[in-house]
Amino acid sequence: MKVFKQIASLVVALAVVVTTFMVTPAMTAEAASSVAIAGVLIQDGNVVVASSGAVASDDGMYHLVASDVNQAAPVGTDVAQAPVSASASFAAPLGYNTAASLLYKKFTVCVVKGGKLQPVSNSMYITNPEAIGSHNISRVESGKKGLLADASTANMGMRSLAQLGAKQATVTIELSRISNGRGTPYVYNGKSYNFNTAFISAYDNLIGRLSAQGVQVSMIIVCDQAAPGFFMSPYAADGIGQHTYYGLNATTTEGAETLAAAASFLANRYSGFSLFGMTAKVDNFIIGNEVNAWRQWNYMNCGNNLAVYTQEYANAFRVCYNAIKSVNANANVYTCVDHSWNVSANGLHSSKAFLTQFNNYIASQGNIDWRLAFHAYNYPLTNNMAWAPTDKVQRSQNTKYISVYNIDVLTDFLSQPAFLSPSGAVRSVKLSEQGYTSSGGQEAQAVSVVFAIMVANNNSHIDGLILSREKDDPYIEMPQGLANGLLDTSNHAKLAYDFYKNAESPETIAKASGMAGVDLNSLLAPR
Repeated sequence: MKVFKQIASLVVALAVVVTTFMVTPAMTAEAASSVAIAGVLIQDGNVVVASSGAVASDDGMYHLVASDVNQAAPVGTDVAQAPVSASASFAAPLGYNTAASLLYKKFTVCVVKGGKLQPVSNSMYITNPEAIGSHNISRVESGKKGLLADASTANMGMRSLAQLGAKQATVTIELSRISNGRGTPYVYNGKSYNFNTAFISAYDNLIGRLSAQGVQVSMIIVCDQAAPGFFMSPYAADGIGQHTYYGLNATTTEGAETLAAAASFLANRYSGFSLFGMTAKVDNFIIGNEVNAWRQWNYMNCGNNLAVYTQEYANAFRVCYNAIKSVNANANVYTCVDHSWNVSANGLHSSKAFLTQFNNYIASQGNIDWRLAFHAYNYPLTNNMAWAPTDKVQRSQNTKYISVYNIDVLTDFLSQPAFLSPSGAVRSVKLSEQGYTSSGGQEAQAVSVVFAIMVANNNSHIDGLILSREKDDPYIEMPQGLANGLLDTSNHAKLAYDFYKNAESPETIAKASGMAGVDLNSLLAPR
């Protein structure tokens, strides 16, 4: 969304503690491959690697080098050896949660030439971190209808969620809020970290209240300007204070280690944290916000270079993915893009181009089960008729924008063989943010809410629709003509409130169709 998002009831001023980096990192170059690594898997506490293809080595051996995410072989550690063979296999201790952990390493086969190691294979990461996930907690899968909840004291306990039938919600974690402070220790990979007890406790309470109402929680992890510098990409150093969110740091060793620790901590904490008779649980983690719109929502000054930018983001994504899945095997991990399907501009890559680059890069180093969080807003944002196509919103891969009206364009795109998950499934899409303003009329907003929920329920590839929002935001959104709440600022219900509550009933769908002047069912494109 092109407006600043707030974390309701958690707005507290924090000191800006930012460490800047003056050296701009270079894009990792992969060596030409004569040996092919077929896979890197965790098996029985070991990392097992299989390769094919024979290359001579001065010592007659292949050397498996484990490199950090910000390194390229032969830089790294020689962790296993095997005789040169057209079909070789390696095994090395995983060392999970120790200083010698290989969970985040990138593996490359090297040979000795002239007394030095040289890479002769592609590089691949572990692709099944869930194999060691110790918290196999059941997921909350009670419905797709979701809502960005008002968590203010005026709505204690978000009492309306159960009444509205909301089954999903999002919670945003700005890294400054949990890391600027002390009191909650966490030891990971042999290092000690401290997280901010005050904010962690606030999130415990918020997530616990959501979970207690049977609401599935998706946590959005973002790097804000006040986050400690080791969380922030070196590419972001020149833009501190000028953008909303910044790229996560997997470019430096300290950054990757700290990011892994934070993601592991959050996955551990919210795999069923108990408090006050509640159990705080997060099923889904979204890494970044609208990352294709790099200038505003994931700033890195390499943004104009799609290949370099995507590599930087994808490396951080994989660190978070391995950290989360190695704790909670049943968690889903999502990347996030906006509705600009075929629109590129200064500071913005089209979501189609970004997803293509992201998928290609991830697949080249070990395919994983990434999912997609998509913001299916209308274009423009003030258009509150979600059921109506426009010249820029069409059911075609050439469409400029994707809204709920033509969301089948997105799921059809993800159904291509090249985009399938490791299991061969179409990657699920969470419509994690979209809203409809009542500024142009409450009836249109109500119809749009019903239609959006109908679309989600009629597309098997969509796993949730989070409406933004429960209550109007008078500070940022309303001045832009966006009164997206089901409630106004005085907590009075709009027409959309009851329509949301009863969106799946035939009577409400008939009422909405009457208001729209068309049978909404006839506009659906089931998938």
